[in-house]
Amino acid sequence: MDTIQSDSNTDENERIIELQELIDQNIQIENQIETCTFGESITALHDIMSKANDIVQGYEERRTNSRELVLDTELLRRNHEVVGKAIQYNTNFTDRMFCTAVNNLVFKDNVENWDALCTLACQFGRPLFTSASMLSFIDAKPKEAVPKQRVARKSTKNIEEKRPDESDKLERKSKGEGSAAVRRVMKQVKHIYSSGNNEPIPYFKLICNPHNFMDTVQNSLIISILVKENMISIENGNDGLPYVTVNSMPKESSTQDSSQAICGLNDVLCKKYVKHYNIKEPMLNRGKLDEH
Repeated sequence: MDTIQSDSNTDENERIIELQELIDQNIQIENQIETCTFGESITALHDIMSKANDIVQGYEERRTNSRELVLDTELLRRNHEVVGKAIQYNTNFTDRMFCTAVNNLVFKDNVENWDALCTLACQFGRPLFTSASMLSFIDAKPKEAVPKQRVARKSTKNIEEKRPDESDKLERKSKGEGSAAVRRVMKQVKHIYSSGNNEPIPYFKLICNPHNFMDTVQNSLIISILVKENMISIENGNDGLPYVTVNSMPKESSTQDSSQAICGLNDVLCKKYVKHYNIKEPMLNRGKLDEH
């Protein structure tokens, strides 16, 4: 009895190995579809299916090995896919043509008759024997689709931007350090501007301190505040670089029209313009408080 069981296990293992080899051949055929003709691909697949039938012949009722069944099913599936790829690559037969043929066969004279398609398909089918032990793994119950509940969106109100009538940076009565620095820089800019016959001042020449990069950053910030308050203007010159002009009369602020200039100020850029303008000493002196 043990000898018979051992022989049965040996036969099953041999069939498993042979089925795996056929799957490997199927993969080779699939990779060579573009280089082979349609007839060559179909002939090779026909040989694989014939060998598969020979392997399982006489064991249809005894195939209880789950691995053997899975390999046989996988080989059948792959053969079907390769046939489809060969048809699509080597012929003009498309999915639309297939759907049209099925539609013409099933729907005749506006009458739906799927038996006509089944009658045609059954001529080329064969029964597939499945072990009863595999039935428990078949999930025939359709999955229930649970609709997702929508989450109500929170409404947001757009708040109109309102700019204060007077800036607390220049008009506040307190003499804090920030306000004093802005007033001091503005006086120096006016002095430089008037001393130069009201000619525009190069922006980078104005803000760069060759000895202290942090002073350069602070100067850039204060200049931006003055531009925002419309005390000065910055425009590009003929050389493409920005120039500072003092406004004779501060312009009225507008909340509708706005402009923005972005400068990636860093130490490398600062050194570049120090060399470009040959700056030896900073134009803006932030070390002294000039309240006169």
